[in-house]
Amino acid sequence: MAYLTTKATRQIIKRAVFDMIAPGATVRKVGREIYEMSGHTVHTRFCAPGSGNFKFNLNPNTLRADYELWICGSAEHWYLLPIDLIRKMYCHPAAYPDKHHAEIRVVTLDAHSHRLGYASPSVTLDLLPYFRAVLIENCN
Repeated sequence: MAYLTTKATRQIIKRAVFDMIAPGATVRKVGREIYEMSGHTVHTRFCAPGSGNFKFNLNPNTLRADYELWICGSAEHWYLLPIDLIRKMYCHPAAYPDKHHAEIRVVTLDAHSHRLGYASPSVTLDLLPYFRAVLIENCN
């Protein structure tokens, strides 16, 4: 059974991750789950903590940002992915479609191995290079 977080807790976790990916940057919301920081737009998704497997959706709103930020249950576990990589997964001819919305693709992330499944048959990607990635290095 997945542990559910409150909206306020999710917001606190998002802000903590924003502080780590863009230390000292001003963050402002510019769209539905799209934030601007350090001259970049970041589409942000939060998935509640669970067994280590996380499901995320790729949708047209996702593709409007420069980066996709997936937060996996806590401020200690996130992936910051360039939108070109997201677009490659979204446009893959065998991408997993959402059962209810044709414009949405579904991906599954194993946060323990950093493997992401996004297309059939068993097309995966290693997300370790994007684990805890940042927009700005903290020089302090």
